[in-house]
Amino acid sequence: MSNHTPQKDESTPKDVSRREAMKTALKAGAYAAPVIIAASVPTPVSAQVSGPTGTLTGIVTNAANGDPIAGATVSVNGASTTTNASGAFTLANAPAGARTVTTTASGFTTRTDAVNIPAGGTLNVSISLVPTSVGTGVSIVLTWGAQPSDLDSHLVGPNGSGGRFHCYYGDENPVPFVSLDVDDVTAFGPETISVAQVSGSFVAGSYNYYVHNYSGTPEFNVSGAVVTVFASGAQVAQYQVSGASGNPADDVWSVFQFNLTASGAGSSITPVQQFTTVPPTLGPLPAKRR
Repeated sequence: MSNHTPQKDESTPKDVSRREAMKTALKAGAYAAPVIIAASVPTPVSAQVSGPTGTLTGIVTNAANGDPIAGATVSVNGASTTTNASGAFTLANAPAGARTVTTTASGFTTRTDAVNIPAGGTLNVSISLVPTSVGTGVSIVLTWGAQPSDLDSHLVGPNGSGGRFHCYYGDENPVPFVSLDVDDVTAFGPETISVAQVSGSFVAGSYNYYVHNYSGTPEFNVSGAVVTVFASGAQVAQYQVSGASGNPADDVWSVFQFNLTASGAGSSITPVQQFTTVPPTLGPLPAKRR
């Protein structure tokens, strides 16, 4: 790999219609209040619970392209609501404390998220679902909050020819079986990296996944970043930036390492959960934005 580092082009037009309107509304809310987007407002649903309650609100998107998912069901402790045309939802009077959010939609793999709903407050979340069409592949999905605006997914692994590939925004398809499906530079995500089979088999070996804080500031500890891993049509792991050790001012969050077998059977994933300045990469990190 060349030592020349490509610069991100944030002026490149993206799918700006509903998705960008949705993100603009979320940023304006600054993760402080339920989000109302365009003319289609999600219907708040009140959970019948005793004890302290709070409000859960946010968006649900397609991990493969970042588009909003309408009609997705978001459930917490038996209470549920559905997303509107912009992928937005609000669940009022949800039970406060450590909870599990379950999100389902037709044509997508079910996802669960560990959250902590503040009593009398509002928690905003960004949830991305992987299409079931991914089949036997592996999908690594990064989502986060309004700041920093630009977090980047990186995956390093075997290229099948004795070397190592590096998948990131500067090389979105470094080998035929790995791709960066979404590169988001305007907050929330998703950023999704997919690993597919080749002629019915995975390229076996050790893979390393990490996140780079391209924005530089603010630091990782305000990002609310979450990495969720899906394999063979099921969620297999989830890592929250709040669980990482070290200095969140470091620009790299080394999230996990996994060993993939040719058949997929017997594969293993090992959390790293460490902030660092030395990622497992083939070249230098991109310079921080000035």
